[in-house]
Amino acid sequence: MNSKRSKAVLVLAAVAMATLAFTGAAASAAMVAADLNTDGTDIGFSGGWVGSSNIFIVDANDLTYANYGITQTGTTQKVYACNTSHADRMDSRNLAAAMSGEMWFSVLVNVPTGANFAGLAFDSDLTTGGAERYSHALSELRVVLTPSQLIVDLDGGALPSGTGSYAADTTHLILGQMNVAAGNDTLNVWIDPDLTGALPAADFTETTVDFADSIARIGVPLSWGSDTSPNIDAIRLSDTQTAFEDVTGVPEPATMALLGFGGLALLRRRRRA
Repeated sequence: MNSKRSKAVLVLAAVAMATLAFTGAAASAAMVAADLNTDGTDIGFSGGWVGSSNIFIVDANDLTYANYGITQTGTTQKVYACNTSHADRMDSRNLAAAMSGEMWFSVLVNVPTGANFAGLAFDSDLTTGGAERYSHALSELRVVLTPSQLIVDLDGGALPSGTGSYAADTTHLILGQMNVAAGNDTLNVWIDPDLTGALPAADFTETTVDFADSIARIGVPLSWGSDTSPNIDAIRLSDTQTAFEDVTGVPEPATMALLGFGGLALLRRRRRA
C-alpha cells in the first residue's frame, strides 16, 4: 500500500472513530429486536412476553413502511392487536441486560379510526403482582400514537394531551432517541422521518425529566376502541455504536455527514499534494 493510500485509510478510520465517539454507546452495547413473526428475529430478551393470551391476535400480514430499511424475517403471521375482551392492556418483556446511556428505538404502528392507541412502553412496574400485563400506566415512559396524534407520557398515570396530526388507518414509523442515566434524561421522538438525509427537528423533545436510570423492560401498550384493533410490529431498541442503523436499517445521517467531511478534507489535501 502506497503512502498516500495509507494516509487516506488512516484519515477515514480516524473520522469513523471520532464519529462513534461522538454518537456514544452504553456499556451493554446490545440490540433488542422482535419481528413478532413465527421464526422471525427475536433477540435481546431474557424471557417470553407476559400476558400474550390477552392481547395478541394472529394476523396474516406484517406492517410495512416504505421509508425504512428493516427487513422482517420469518412467516408473516403475528402482528400485534388488542383482544376485544380487554380494551386497555399491555404485554411486556424483560431485556437480557439492562441498558443505559444513549439508545435508539423504533416500532411500526397502525391505529385505525375508532381505536385508541398503540406504541411502546419502557420499564413497567413489576411490584404489583402481575398487573404489568394489564396496565400500561405503570410504565416510566410511554410513546404511543392515537389515530391522529403522538402522545408521550413520562410519569405514568393518565395519558397527557397529544401533539401533531397524523393519518389514521396508516402505518407509521415511530423513531426515538433517549439518553438515560441518573438525573434528568433526554428524549427525542420522530414520526415518519425521512431516513435518507439529515433528520428534521424531532416531533417531541424532553430534557428536564428523570424518567429512568436504565431500561430493563419493554412493554406493548395497546388500547382497543369501538371494536377496532390497533396494530404494532417490528420492535427495535439498541445502545450499540450503530444504534441508529440497528433500528432503522440505514446508516446514521450524522455519521455519513462526518465521513463526508473527512473525505472532502482528504481530497483537498491530496489535490494540494
